Amino acid sequence: MQKKISLLYKNGVAGEIEKSIEQALYNLNIDRMTRAACDKTKQADYFLSVLCRRCVSEENALYRAAILKDFIKYPNLLASLSQLFRGYENLPDETEEVIKEIFRYGAPVSASGMLDYAYEELYVNAHYARNVIAYFSEIYELFSGYEVESEGLLQMKSFCVSMSESKCIDELEKAAERFRSESVTSYRFSVDATLDEAMRICSCSISDVTDASAKEKKGIFSKFRKNQEVSVDIGGSSADNAGSAVSIAMGELSGIFSDLASGIYSVFKGIGEELMFYSVALDIADRLKKSGMTYCFPEVLSAEKDVLTAEGIYDMLLLNEGKDKRSIVANSVSLEKSILARGDNNCGKTSFLRSVGSAVLFAQNGLFVCAESMRVSVRSAIFTHFSSAEKDFTDGDAAGRFEGEVKEIAEIMDSIRPYSLVLLNETFQTTAYREGAQGMKDILNALTAFKCRYVFVTHMKAIFSHFTNEQVSILNAVGFKLIPSEDGGVK
Repeated sequence: MQKKISLLYKNGVAGEIEKSIEQALYNLNIDRMTRAACDKTKQADYFLSVLCRRCVSEENALYRAAILKDFIKYPNLLASLSQLFRGYENLPDETEEVIKEIFRYGAPVSASGMLDYAYEELYVNAHYARNVIAYFSEIYELFSGYEVESEGLLQMKSFCVSMSESKCIDELEKAAERFRSESVTSYRFSVDATLDEAMRICSCSISDVTDASAKEKKGIFSKFRKNQEVSVDIGGSSADNAGSAVSIAMGELSGIFSDLASGIYSVFKGIGEELMFYSVALDIADRLKKSGMTYCFPEVLSAEKDVLTAEGIYDMLLLNEGKDKRSIVANSVSLEKSILARGDNNCGKTSFLRSVGSAVLFAQNGLFVCAESMRVSVRSAIFTHFSSAEKDFTDGDAAGRFEGEVKEIAEIMDSIRPYSLVLLNETFQTTAYREGAQGMKDILNALTAFKCRYVFVTHMKAIFSHFTNEQVSILNAVGFKLIPSEDGGVK
């Protein structure tokens, strides 16, 4: 059986939810950016949940990016697929509900009642099989109008072609097609029975079915025959015995329809939900286009390359704050070394941090980035710490805030792994604790020793006396622009 096809996970396996990325989505305001672009709560929530999953590899990022490029090129394809899969995803639940309704009043007692119930279940499962097969034909027909290039969409198209050319699927479709009437009396059934030594029926299966008014002839149900040692025509038996035997055989055939249809259905199971990810991505792209903002697909590299360079990178959240293309300042960034950025409040440091973090998260999830160009390695993990100390100072709780930040940073350090990215916004910004700068120096040095990269934006002047331009990239925030510092650390 064909393995499950996924448009999000090249290997078909979704990673676990990472709490650190959930926190990053909040700190970087990616959740707000997403909901501003997409007003459909279910789709936005799903998009954000995908970003939180640990499935970091350049192969998977490129796999998604190729699919997204196809959908950007053919937005009507995404809309049509989404519509098709809304119905497709509901097929198993709808079938189960109908079968539950059949047995709502319990199992029948009489042989005739058992026969009616068995046929109703057979009718429903045959209908289920027909519907599943029909969807593959519709999907293939839809793809025939588009020149897609991505591996994921080509794999879907190829599977639909194989379904249309499969003799087994053709037999299944023809078998299911037989049961168009809702009444068991419309058919004549032939049953193969296996007898025990006492000549009692121990198993039976339907070998043929014809219209009740038609002449008896060999049919396609020989394909479902399981036991051929002894074949007994029970047409002359009593009605009850015949009804019981046919009911059992119908149950077996019904199960075959259900199992085969479910196995085929499972190949595309979940695609409808996955398409929501791309739908939200197109909503975000559309918002950027309408605002006149630039975006690009980055060059994504392995973690070991340890690269992050970008030109014209900007913070998309500023669109939420009423900014436009003329007032949004773009920056250049290079993370060949970690970054220390300084500047007063409201000078663009936090926007710079958000632009870097959002771009990395988008890039390694196969999305475009808010930049003119970008080369970026996937990061094994992303950690963020955004201080709220300024408010707490006003509220008179500086000591409590400092202690809380120490615990939060300790949790990050306990979870750190090589090639992580750590984004720190005004951490330990208080000047009430002289040990703050020394503590931050030790933390930043430890991150470097772990082969991590960090971006730390702060107006804690004392921290800069511990570093030089040879150790880190020191940037100054001037008029919302982050520019390299010429004099290095503050003495």
